[in-house]
Amino acid sequence: MVNYNREINDLILKKILDININMNISIFYEIQDNYKIIRDLTYHITNVAVDLKEGNQNRQDIDIAAFTYNDAKYIRKEIQINNEDIYFLYIYIEVFSNNIKEQELLLNKIEGLMQSSGMQTRRANFRQEQTFLSCLPFMENHKDIKRASRRNVLTTGLTATYPFISSAIFDENGIFLGSNIYNNSLVFIDRYNTLKYKNANMCIFGTSGSRKIIFYKITNFKI
Repeated sequence: MVNYNREINDLILKKILDININMNISIFYEIQDNYKIIRDLTYHITNVAVDLKEGNQNRQDIDIAAFTYNDAKYIRKEIQINNEDIYFLYIYIEVFSNNIKEQELLLNKIEGLMQSSGMQTRRANFRQEQTFLSCLPFMENHKDIKRASRRNVLTTGLTATYPFISSAIFDENGIFLGSNIYNNSLVFIDRYNTLKYKNANMCIFGTSGSRKIIFYKITNFKI
């Protein structure tokens, strides 16, 4: 991931967590020195303010400078007044497949989903090894790919990177059990599928009168 929306009102990874793709997602956070950040922001704000005042640039450059000027002032205010911390955020997505064509389709699908949300991805061409090592559970963010993927984010923005969500539960030969209360998707489970589940045991919880017995009889019906 290399580019994000300026304002995010939902989970960044929600769309790709809802699809059934074999992948690893690694997220790294690096807290930064607030004193150094405020000093750099103040220097940037001063320089951009001079450029905006002189108005020697074309209209497009002025608009971009105005955006960066307002963003820098907002970040400085959040750090100084609201006691926010600033982090560097890194998100790596590793996709698996035994077939090259399928791999390409999966990558295009993820890129399309991200672009539809106003975000962009960058393939780790010639840096596959470094990305693979960063996705291993060693908590090591490889230095060769950090600069190409980092994004600054405030403390409140970290909530948008929460990587867990209820995805769709669908077995092709499963029995319809109901709907998922988190995303309204239909739930089909074939609990006798030993290739996917270790055994057919299940636990049912519910209040009195919630028809647990009927649910049990339905789930134990097998054609």
